Amino acid sequence: MSTTCFDAVDPRLVEVSPKIGFAGHFKLSGADNPGIVHKLTSALARNSLTIGSMQTFQEEAPFGGTELFTMEGKAVAYQPLASNFDWKKIKEELVEMGESMNCDVEFSDVTGDSIRN
Repeated sequence: MSTTCFDAVDPRLVEVSPKIGFAGHFKLSGADNPGIVHKLTSALARNSLTIGSMQTFQEEAPFGGTELFTMEGKAVAYQPLASNFDWKKIKEELVEMGESMNCDVEFSDVTGDSIRN
């Protein structure tokens, strides 16, 4: 065990913000139905991802009179990442979930973009 001491006179001397290990952009679009947000956010949480930002939109479908729902945002995982963390497997899970709800789901790695911003 090791211990490190820092001068607490100026709190800006110690960096305490967590480091992002992975950032992903997600987008779900399809017919609006109950539980759609819960299902996607639960899948992200099961994979140790946190919602960094999220927006939702609704619009009337051009034909059929149903509501189209779109949700997109950024999901992040902080360092250290689990040894079995695999964003491509998460993407597969999200796409399968979307297909079961008749929705399109996209998920992409934007880690480098996130770290620069």
